[in-house]
Amino acid sequence: MNILIISQYWAPENGVPQRRWSWLTGILEEQGHSVTVIAPPPHYNRSPSLSEWWKSGSFRARTEHDTSNQVETVVRTGFFPAGRSLTQRILNQAAVAAAALWVIIKRPGILRNYQPDLIIGSVPALPTAVVTYLASKRFKAPYVIDLRDAWPDLISEHERWNSGLGDPSFREKVLSRGPVQVLGLVTKWAMNYSLRESDGLIVTSSRLGNSLKERFRGYRKSADTPVSVIRNVFPPEINLGVAAHEEHSTNCLNVLYAGTLGRAQNLTNAIRAVALAQNQGYQVNLRFVGAGAARKELVRLAKDLDVKVEFSSKLAADGLTEQYKWADTALVHLTDWPALEQAVPSKTFELMNLGIHISAVAAGETKELIESLEAGHVVPPESPDALAQLWTKLIDEPRFLDVSTVGSKWVDKERSKVAPRELLRIVERFEIDRL
Repeated sequence: MNILIISQYWAPENGVPQRRWSWLTGILEEQGHSVTVIAPPPHYNRSPSLSEWWKSGSFRARTEHDTSNQVETVVRTGFFPAGRSLTQRILNQAAVAAAALWVIIKRPGILRNYQPDLIIGSVPALPTAVVTYLASKRFKAPYVIDLRDAWPDLISEHERWNSGLGDPSFREKVLSRGPVQVLGLVTKWAMNYSLRESDGLIVTSSRLGNSLKERFRGYRKSADTPVSVIRNVFPPEINLGVAAHEEHSTNCLNVLYAGTLGRAQNLTNAIRAVALAQNQGYQVNLRFVGAGAARKELVRLAKDLDVKVEFSSKLAADGLTEQYKWADTALVHLTDWPALEQAVPSKTFELMNLGIHISAVAAGETKELIESLEAGHVVPPESPDALAQLWTKLIDEPRFLDVSTVGSKWVDKERSKVAPRELLRIVERFEIDRL
């Protein structure tokens, strides 16, 4: 089969969406499927100025032949420089979506006589769902949406997106008066329509899959739409044997958070928990490794509360291995938005795979998985008291930091058996229809 993948994130960038689809693309090509990708060039980890962007010609499409990540052909679209503010991200995603549509409509170069048998749109970039729907009309081919997070439900939380970033800017105050609400309603309707009309859905959690089935139950086409659960259990970059933590710290607790310092995490809760533990005479060493929109506010709060918190930029796998060796427990942290009860951070599976104790601030499916797989301890979101109590308990009774191998075995099974089976189940359904 010829499979066309549309995404706003692709290798060689090294984020969760990129690693997820490098892995899934490998599975497809191992089964003899031919994969072509429409995606922008790597640009999210750098911020070129407008003049640099213009001089580089990055608004133009081009074709790459790349065999390093299993993909034979990548059609790179134009893009607009990204930023960390919501406004900049919206502009970037809209521009990339428009550039992808231009490529789909014009069909330049290798796409001129190209005919996919199946189109897969990878979301988290929200406009990708609509672009994929339009691509299916242009190519007259069925399409599947890969929904990595609990969209469009997360759009309903837009009023709280910046709650952990400090005081709102003037621009945010102005835009929140009406434009954001209108854009949110339009985006939510367009996403729901694209999901409802799809020929298949791929999700990363069981709760999200069940929610979508229930939501679209009354629609004729959606009644037969297959939904596959493919979790973010892509192969880790870290060696398990090297990362194993043999001895826990004494009289203190080393806590590592390695991931996005973003809106959905609201990590100010963790800093407040450190302060509470410190006031009780306990030493919790909290270390953040990563970047995101909330970093500035986290640094400010740590300074104001006079607590021991370290900040480090995003690290490559080798550097992160040393961080895991240092940690007694690793933090998985979500805020209390209802939509996040249908999401499971990909870091959860990496930590299970490595056998590192998890201190989780979460509800819903994340909570259920960590507790049922004996991978750590879970406390409710937005309760620094509960998190402080957990950490002081782990200092007093370090035996609770030891986790079983149930979680790592489960992740290995999901990666090697369940995910390939679910992906091929949904893809081969269209191969049978084509024959």
